[in-house]
Amino acid sequence: MSRVIAYVDHAAQVGGAEKSLVELVAHLDRERFEPVILHVPDAEWLRYAKGCGARLRPGIPRSSLYDARRGELSDGPGGGPRLLLGAVGPVAGLYRELGAVRPAIVHTNSTKMHLLAGAAARLRRRPVVWHMRDLLTEPGARRWLRRAIGTVRPEVIAISEAVAGQFEGPGCRVHVVPNGIPLDRFEPGPPPPGLSDELSIPDGAPIACVVGRLTPWKGHQALLRAWPGVRARLPDARLLVVGEVAFWEDSYGDDLRALAADLGIEGSVHWLGFREDVADLLRLSDLLVLPSTDEPFGRVVIEAMAVGRPVVATGSGGIPEIVADGETGLLVPSRWPRQSSPCSATAPAPPRWARRAGAGRSSASTCGAWPGRWGRSTTRYWAPGSRSQAQEYLTRRRILEQCALPVLALRQRSMCGRRHTHA
Repeated sequence: MSRVIAYVDHAAQVGGAEKSLVELVAHLDRERFEPVILHVPDAEWLRYAKGCGARLRPGIPRSSLYDARRGELSDGPGGGPRLLLGAVGPVAGLYRELGAVRPAIVHTNSTKMHLLAGAAARLRRRPVVWHMRDLLTEPGARRWLRRAIGTVRPEVIAISEAVAGQFEGPGCRVHVVPNGIPLDRFEPGPPPPGLSDELSIPDGAPIACVVGRLTPWKGHQALLRAWPGVRARLPDARLLVVGEVAFWEDSYGDDLRALAADLGIEGSVHWLGFREDVADLLRLSDLLVLPSTDEPFGRVVIEAMAVGRPVVATGSGGIPEIVADGETGLLVPSRWPRQSSPCSATAPAPPRWARRAGAGRSSASTCGAWPGRWGRSTTRYWAPGSRSQAQEYLTRRRILEQCALPVLALRQRSMCGRRHTHA
């Protein structure tokens, strides 16, 4: 008999956490598990979830608390009581929903649901898994999370060692399980015909690409300020900005466009918004840039590597766990000073990188078997009521085999690869 697992995510917009959740659920063994996804009504990311085979329930009650930024979770005058009062309605609604679903385990996928759905689950005496996908740099948010650990008593999945480091001291069990990514969609190859024309990119122009939602910690401002230096070296270079504003003010996109205009680079920056064809855009590009200041994992880095594109990224958060600086990519300081801009990526690739190019492309192609490995290695939850059931699920599930780590060189198709396995 399959056991019901309730996955809880309050996001209304599409993010990497929601995509990773859908991929996880899609590869569960249905003979053992029955996934139920609890979400807010009209969540945009449900267009991905509808094909994953889970029951979808709009069971997360609406609340203005979801719109609060993590920096607003303060202990200042009135802050604590105000937040606790605002949590009563969501926790009560989630308590009722969990009573209807009757899950064996509650698996929360967002920081606010770690707190709210975690509290409701403990009231229902259900074991809890926190899938921790964020780096909390705000002291107030960290304090709330640490306080909740004593009440919720979760098992924690951290998507990187950097994320796991936030839990040093609180006394909970943490398991580092990098995100699983189905790389069969990210095979090396040419871009589709006509894509350059669609984007109005001249033939032969060097192309850098940044993929991610438009929000301050993703570092777009720093990248735009570095871009004039790239243009000085490569006047025809183009920058593709893939993503739209999410989890921030809608005006932030206009602010970035205004900054590009002030810097005199608006003609070389292409604002593409949200795109479903990220793999093709990476194939079109010569380089992926990830300028985040606090990146928990960086799944697009692995996607670019699988396509066979070199990477320039900040050495922040979980990125150094993926990119070996100077060997499988280039890491720059997270605040991206001008002297560390992507201009340095234009240096020719050493001969040893070219010798490794074939091995990098070959190892990338092996990732097509990834979904099958996930299905074979997913293990059962233990009997309801045992905290060990969550632990076994975490420690024995092999999620990601990371392959093909190419080296950075703008306009050079040279790569190097080495095989990594994460469990």
